[in-house]
Amino acid sequence: MENYTQDEAIKKRIIQERRRRNRQRRMISGTVVLILALVCAYFLGSFIGKKAYSIYNKDIVCVTEDVPIVNVAKEQIGNKNGEPYWSWFDFKNRVDWCACFVSWCANEVGYIEEEKAPKFAMVGDGIAWFIYRDQWLQPDGNPVAGDLIFFDWDKDDVRDHVGVVSAVSGNKIFTIEGNSSNRCRVKVYDLSDPVIYGYGHIDA
Repeated sequence: MENYTQDEAIKKRIIQERRRRNRQRRMISGTVVLILALVCAYFLGSFIGKKAYSIYNKDIVCVTEDVPIVNVAKEQIGNKNGEPYWSWFDFKNRVDWCACFVSWCANEVGYIEEEKAPKFAMVGDGIAWFIYRDQWLQPDGNPVAGDLIFFDWDKDDVRDHVGVVSAVSGNKIFTIEGNSSNRCRVKVYDLSDPVIYGYGHIDA
């Protein structure tokens, strides 16, 4: 009877140990499956995101009329550090080059020579040029592709940045900007975005 009791106790411990190990295996298997699922989801999401970003940016810069300054700006997307633009302005070292970029684009299509757009390195000088010629649009104006867009990031009446309008669709305005995170980039804003200071209209 005593041996029987011991055998039963041993069997019970063996069964319990097997169950414990099976639970551990299921937990490990479940964890591995979860990790694999998360890794697959990450790479799939990354791929889809990059694909969508590529398509989105292609649409942004292509949904526009055939405007010379926009076509030139498109070709510069991805440029880093802006050396072609600030060196064209005879700066020996890097400067804040958003205005140099739009001036360079305007020059490439003959706008500066034809006095359709200014050559400027300071954002405020570009605004003054458009105001003087009665080609300035307030933020609630009606910009079109090819216009220049000016920004006041801190809304403190200090003009900070400028880009080229590439398209206007619904309540969105699409731009190509130099010196945006130190490169030429496509951006999109709400037309009502308070950081938009106004527009310089280029009658091309």
